[in-house]
Amino acid sequence: MLGAPVHYLTQQWGMASGFSANGVIFPAEGHPIMLSPGMTTGVSPPGCWIDGENVYNSADLATDLARQLIRMKIHKSRIGVDSFGVLPVQDYQTLTRLCPDIDLVEAHRLFAEIRGPKSPEELVMMEDGIRVSELAHRTLLANLKTGAQELAVVGKVEEVMRANGVGERIILINSQPEAGFSFPGTSIIERPNRITFSPEFSMTWGYGSQAIRTYCWEEPKGEYKRMFELCAAMRQMLISDFRPGVQVTEMGRKIEGLIAEWGFDCRHTHLGHALGVAYGETPYITPGPTQPRYMEWTVQANETYVVHPMILDKSGKVPSAWIGDMFLIGSDRTRWMTTFLPGLPEIIPQ
Repeated sequence: MLGAPVHYLTQQWGMASGFSANGVIFPAEGHPIMLSPGMTTGVSPPGCWIDGENVYNSADLATDLARQLIRMKIHKSRIGVDSFGVLPVQDYQTLTRLCPDIDLVEAHRLFAEIRGPKSPEELVMMEDGIRVSELAHRTLLANLKTGAQELAVVGKVEEVMRANGVGERIILINSQPEAGFSFPGTSIIERPNRITFSPEFSMTWGYGSQAIRTYCWEEPKGEYKRMFELCAAMRQMLISDFRPGVQVTEMGRKIEGLIAEWGFDCRHTHLGHALGVAYGETPYITPGPTQPRYMEWTVQANETYVVHPMILDKSGKVPSAWIGDMFLIGSDRTRWMTTFLPGLPEIIPQ
């Protein structure tokens, strides 16, 4: 296992600098083994659930994985990989060269379905992430002022996030009507420009959160106002229709259908996705097989999702409305989790 699944099993992140760094062998019989360039052989790092005797330092992950598989005498077996999406081709080539009789198969779906439904303990950790997400948004709102630079305002937010245990993160902000959503930059916050803010992160101990809010200096008018009225209708539709047993592609089509009914368009790759130990997990919400990250998936009870369609006018031009909320799919009802700052949009205090 590589990437985020490593964290699920070890409490140690599985990626470093964008490349696969850590690996876990989870055998059908015996104890799991962890390999990492950052660990000391024989020592279980803080919070790790794997015994120290099964932790190994590894400067060459693929070679050491092969050696361990040979030592365990499973190098000629059928072995699932979660997933090929984070296994560099060089590592794959090394592993199959050293273990030519190995049969590697994609196992991402199998383990994603296991990780999908959240236990009560996991939901407690996700609620803690939501608490920090609210702190991030309220800190942003408290520091918004004309003439301020995006970097300076978001810097205040990052201080609060780090102090409250945020680990991996992506922070997007947009304060310029003509610009796309990007990392904080040197743009100056000015009236009457609206500000859209999306902190997407996992806590140091795991479990993700994402809530997107748009902030305006005054109440929107005309078609822009209708975009936010659509966002309110979408919240209610998700609470009523996002249920166990529904196909995730059906939800994608319902989201797109509601947007079209209101006379608007959307970015199809921005409909939403599941969250769990990481801030982006399988499945992603798509309307069908023409979209990237498409997957047929039956929604299960106790899965958590963030839904964040980017709503545009029919010309595809700005202004856009981008609101994102998390939902817990219950067996009898769906719960809107990120209820803080619910304004559509939120009005910046004068």
